[in-house]
Amino acid sequence: MKDRKRTLRPLELWNPGAIEKWLEDEAAKGWRLEDCGRVLATFRAMEPGIYRVRLRPQRPETPEARRERGETCREMGWDCTAVITGDDDYDCEVFYCGDPSAPELDTDPVARSWAWEKPLRRSWRTAWVVLGLLAALLAALLLGAPRPALDFLLNENLSWLLWLCFLGVVMLRRLWYLRRMRRQLAAGLAPDPGNWRRDRRWQQTVVVLFLVCWMLPLVGGMLPLWEAEPDIAGLPFTAPADLLEGTDRSYWEFETDHYVCRSTPLAPARFGIQYRGQQGEYVRNAADRLRFEFLAKALYREREKAFRENDRPAAETAVENSAFDQAVLLTTGEERLFLARSGKVVYALWLDFPADLTDSIAAAAAAMRE
Repeated sequence: MKDRKRTLRPLELWNPGAIEKWLEDEAAKGWRLEDCGRVLATFRAMEPGIYRVRLRPQRPETPEARRERGETCREMGWDCTAVITGDDDYDCEVFYCGDPSAPELDTDPVARSWAWEKPLRRSWRTAWVVLGLLAALLAALLLGAPRPALDFLLNENLSWLLWLCFLGVVMLRRLWYLRRMRRQLAAGLAPDPGNWRRDRRWQQTVVVLFLVCWMLPLVGGMLPLWEAEPDIAGLPFTAPADLLEGTDRSYWEFETDHYVCRSTPLAPARFGIQYRGQQGEYVRNAADRLRFEFLAKALYREREKAFRENDRPAAETAVENSAFDQAVLLTTGEERLFLARSGKVVYALWLDFPADLTDSIAAAAAAMRE
């Protein structure tokens, strides 16, 4: 029989009741905690039995004072066998007692509450600071994005957003446990043992999801190496030649200036292509097939608002066509935008020279009917 084993510890030090119950169950099977880091715990084999286990936050003291305190606890029947490393600059000592007649390690509820209050208050502050930093980081990413916020999100693989949101959930759960424990201690009650098996499953989920969130950017960066381009055949598109056909500007030449075609979690098919003329003229198409219709409505509003930015006066022409749920033609000086939405598909056509868009609108309507 092996004399040591390693396992994932169930929860953090802000839920000591669950950890104490976990260690008592392990002791009944013949395992005694020897060392415990932030993720893994090491046990040494011992004689199975019924043991009481208690956690005590470590406090600043001299080695002599700690040694004297340890001798006093042993005289009471309690032996400190290990220290559990915490995540908030404090650790906990683990005491075992196999004598059912020995008094409790902490008999004064006020003293026990005082011993735990300082580290718990530090954990409380840390959780709120992390939540504040997450909110500030998310706001900075969205508000400081090089394009409108929704367009920026649709263009990303969202792994960083999932990581931030999941970390926020972890911090909110921590605050809930801390609030509950501080209330119990203030009422003179011992920490509630709860269900440590459920807590360990949560801890395992935390570890796996954090690994997944860290791996997603790497996998997302490698996907273009073997991923086929998304199916954009049904999305509307207008080439510069279609705008110039039959006009005295048909001799203009355009070159592709920028082209993007990709699939993201919120937009299964999307492309953006910009043409640049020899005199600086441009024609830009952007079409998106989104996952949800409410995102399509939001993207439509965002692109319309972006064209009107800086309070530029824009002449608005309504576009009547049964193929569109929403459609508008906006003109500011030489610049114009044709914007249309049908269900989950949003199409936008920008150009900076006068042109008849009748055929382009009809072609877009035909494509959206499909």
